[in-house]
Parts: sequence; structure tokens; C-alpha cells
Amino acid sequence: SVAISNLVQGIVLRVLNEHRGNAPICMIDSKQLLENNFSMWLITSHDRRVSLWKSNQQFDLCQLIDWLTFSAPSFAPDGTTIQNNNNNWQSYPPSLARFIDHNLLMYIGYGIEKSIQIYNLDTKQITRTISLNQWCSCFDISNIKNDENENRLIAIGTKDRLVQLKDYTQETFQDFIGNSDTIINIKFLKNKSNDLLITTSSNEIFLWNVLLN
Repeated sequence: SVAISNLVQGIVLRVLNEHRGNAPICMIDSKQLLENNFSMWLITSHDRRVSLWKSNQQFDLCQLIDWLTFSAPSFAPDGTTIQNNNNNWQSYPPSLARFIDHNLLMYIGYGIEKSIQIYNLDTKQITRTISLNQWCSCFDISNIKNDENENRLIAIGTKDRLVQLKDYTQETFQDFIGNSDTIINIKFLKNKSNDLLITTSSNEIFLWNVLLN
């Protein structure tokens, strides 16, 4: 279940039980729609399901509008067979998704290949796949603008302590080491240049200065 709370009043506005199952929730993301006071948001869970929602600002109107399920092999990353009642979710990479445009979302999770999948919400198809060389534990994206000359970066954290910056357009990447444990959160600071990045792992917080040549 997912609880929606008002931080000012300190009360729970709504509890969503539609995203049921024994798989833990991995990620929640949202974006503002062109319609007045309406938002679209998503919930991902470890079983590779993504639920899409539409709500108004007060959350008295909240509608489940679609379900997405991304395919995966019948075996775990270590090669063992996946059981129907499997609860060992820590053995699998998390299922992660973010909105990246008015009609696109970016999904990263356990699958046949290590990859980023770009999904079109209008056509309901995967329109692009970007290869990865490691499983992802968390990710964030810099602001994506219509100008093709703008730098578009994907920041990826891994279980092996690596921070990877990947060019969204050219798919080139560079790895960086600093954290001493699995990176559990990674975030661009939302300033005009997106030149700062925060990573966290266990009891560490790192602040990175991103320099583009």
C-alpha cells in the first residue's frame, strides 16, 4: 500500500491499496500535467510492475489509469530458478522508473539484459533501449530539454559502489568510485546547470561536482 500525506497538516489524505502484492515498493515519481492542478505519477514494485495514476492537487480525485509489467527471465541473477512464492527480493535489482518527458518514462530493472528502457505512454511501446554494463540500484536524470545541444545525463548508482554518468543521446559513460557501500540514492540538484550530484550509501553522503568538457 501507499499512503499519501499532507506534510503541512500532518494527516493521511489517502491510502492506495490497488498496488497490491508481496513485492516491496521501490520508487514513486510524479510530474505536473498541462491540465490545471492535475498530476500524473507512478509507483514501481520489485516484481517489475508499474502503476500509473492521475490525481488533482487535493487528492480527492485519484484514479489508477494503467498498469505496466516489464518482462524478465525465469532465473535469478545468480542463475537459480525463480519460485512463484519467492520473497528474496534483495537478490534482485530494484524496479525503477521516472518520467522524462510529457509522454515518456525511463525504466530500469531486472530483465534478460542490463538496460535502460524508454517507454512511450501514448503508443504503449518501448521505443528505445540503452545498454548498461551493471545492474542499477538507483538512478536520476538531469533536466531534459527540447534543445538537442543541451547536455542530457543519466546518473546511475550500483551495488558495486560505482557512480556512472551516462550520456542520454550518445550513450557514452564514465565510472567514478568514492562510496564504500551499495549506492542507495542518487540525485541531481535541480539548479540551472545541473552541475551537482548527491550520492548516499549506508552512513555516507557524497557531493559531486559534475564537469562537462
